[in-house]
Amino acid sequence: MNTPSETTVVPAVDGKEEAESKLAVPTRRKVSKKKTPNTVTKKVAPKKAWKTVKQAARKKVAKPAIKKQKRREFPYQTILKMWNAGKTLETIARATGRYQPKADDPLHGFRVSLTRFHKGVKLNGRLVKLPHRVSKKTLKLATKAGKKASA
Repeated sequence: MNTPSETTVVPAVDGKEEAESKLAVPTRRKVSKKKTPNTVTKKVAPKKAWKTVKQAARKKVAKPAIKKQKRREFPYQTILKMWNAGKTLETIARATGRYQPKADDPLHGFRVSLTRFHKGVKLNGRLVKLPHRVSKKTLKLATKAGKKASA
């Protein structure tokens, strides 16, 4: 005998029941799965290997320290002695280590330094000027010609 707690209650058959049953049952649509070829398989690295890979990616690669070249002091005293002795520009430049054989103009930097030296440089608290090897007249004409050419 069925007790009232064990008995199942069946609702009356109506048109509403069909609408409810359609809502209650989920629709099962087929979802396409991407198929991978058998030849290509993914290998999963162990957990520890992944950690090391992540740590290596996080660390910045240290670049080797580049030593910055210190500015070499220009040897004004040596140049002054050689200049007064009548040595050529190339000889003086090679002797002082200011000759650049791989450059297009190996004496360019040296000539620029001589120009500054002609204007005057303080050595031991005194203003020292490198004397020109040409007359003042020739120097003025050369300066005038250079200014005219650049204008």
